[in-house]
Amino acid sequence: MLDKKQIAAVRWYTGDVEGTDPFWGDPKAYVGINALFFPGITTERMRAAEGKPLNPALLSDEKRLREVLGALLSAFCPARMPLRTFRVERMADYSAMRSAGGTLSFTSTSLAGFLPAYQDRRGIALMQFDLPAGTPVIHMAEALPAYAKAEEAEVLLPPYLTLRFAEQALLPEQQHILDADGNPPICFVQAVPGEIVAPEQLPAADGHTAGMRVFTALGRGEEPDAEDVVVYTAWKAAMTGALTEKSKLGQKK
Repeated sequence: MLDKKQIAAVRWYTGDVEGTDPFWGDPKAYVGINALFFPGITTERMRAAEGKPLNPALLSDEKRLREVLGALLSAFCPARMPLRTFRVERMADYSAMRSAGGTLSFTSTSLAGFLPAYQDRRGIALMQFDLPAGTPVIHMAEALPAYAKAEEAEVLLPPYLTLRFAEQALLPEQQHILDADGNPPICFVQAVPGEIVAPEQLPAADGHTAGMRVFTALGRGEEPDAEDVVVYTAWKAAMTGALTEKSKLGQKK
């Protein structure tokens, strides 16, 4: 069972929010949260170009951000049984995952197959995850007392989960799954997880205010200040790595 802080963090991440507070009321907070776990600012640029602006308020209070991320990471529990889940992924993000050898951020998957709601991307890869019992997951229907998006049957995977990838030929029915430009998937991938391997933790200067400026510039279609980018990317890598290590992700509870 999750405690109140963990449940609040999970609900917030899934977009089950209310009110107008710029932090707690943001139904798309996961866009910025996930970007914090990717290296550089390629992901931030891509999301802004997709019309998914990054919310600077997310970074306005570093202590609060660390507390919520810590609660979210601590909410992962070993799967009680093997699970097969699915994801329609951006080809660019799949390529980054493949290069890294695993997930780079929180990764939403579904027990209900390849969801149409996630086909609004240009260039897609279909991913099937075969999760052995014991894989750290947040199984939303089991973790939350009330699950606002039950139709998505979401199983969330953690960042830094190593994966073995095997690309397969597309099945005929999979070729009818189209991206935002009406093109079929580029590939079909089977992925099997291994361990959590958090990146090396390096010291970094306070960078949340630099990150706010980066988010704001990208949201305006402007080029962020180069020094802000350096400070922000070093800070987010150090913060997410440290929080993941502290959470003891993947260990039995």
